[in-house]
Amino acid sequence: MLKYELIDPEEMMRSEDFAIIESFLEASNQTQIGWHYVMDLVWIYSKAKSWPRNMKVLDAGGGRGPGQLLLAEMGFEVTNIDLWHVSPSPAWKDRYKIKIKTLDSYVSTTYRDHLINESSESSGGVKASLKTLMSVACPEILEKWQSLKARTYHKPLDHWRSYWHQDRYPVGRIEWITGNLCHLPEIPKGNFDAVISLSSLEHIPIETLEQGLKEICRVLKDNAHWAVTTSGTEKSETWFHEPSKGLCFSASDLNKYFNAIEMRATEPELILEKYRHSEYLEKNIAESYKKSGNNGMPWGVWNPQYFPVGICQG
Repeated sequence: MLKYELIDPEEMMRSEDFAIIESFLEASNQTQIGWHYVMDLVWIYSKAKSWPRNMKVLDAGGGRGPGQLLLAEMGFEVTNIDLWHVSPSPAWKDRYKIKIKTLDSYVSTTYRDHLINESSESSGGVKASLKTLMSVACPEILEKWQSLKARTYHKPLDHWRSYWHQDRYPVGRIEWITGNLCHLPEIPKGNFDAVISLSSLEHIPIETLEQGLKEICRVLKDNAHWAVTTSGTEKSETWFHEPSKGLCFSASDLNKYFNAIEMRATEPELILEKYRHSEYLEKNIAESYKKSGNNGMPWGVWNPQYFPVGICQG
């Protein structure tokens, strides 16, 4: 049976794993991420570090997030299924041998449009425009620049793997599949040994969430490992956070939808207050938040309305 716990930011920062994740994000140039993702990743790592490295891991809704990169650097083979994938950077493609495909069953959704709009608002499209211009005007220079960037990406990660003894295992490969987690007929039953998810499942509409979780369970082996994070609330009922288009699950609905029981009694109001008073998280909020109101911390104004919850098994 699945179990859940409210992710305590103070506990995560006291953990021995915190330095591992903080240095990983620096090495992989992934510091500009979701406002609570550092805590989620420490929690995910604390579970996944004991898993056998020969497992096939599903990253449910991984997008371009750091969860898949962390698992690959740990030596896992990762399949990232999400509604939207853009082309991987040459550095990622070179290191993780990323393969991309779209399922025939894939149908676009309104949340995919939200992802595209959010990405456009935060990036401004300047980098993409410059890259397009270079590819036309001076393709040789662009190719050399991308090759250099790929080499500079390897070095800090190789150092991270060596320093934290992750180099006992080769870097894992990543597959990107564009598909809807609620309908994956092309993926056989029991295809994966484990699932991770970094704050993604709350974006499945409430009316299809049950089907989505059922489908995820179908493609997992019996008694598969879980290290999934989602959003929780101190309120008695689940509510919808409009700016980020995400559900914030109540304790009763974590039990209802995920069939998960609480690992230990924790006061949700206290956890939320810890996030609201976290100087570390407020100081390190990603710059992209300040450019848009369509995210989990609209316009970068520090005022957490929900907190991460970890769901695990195995």
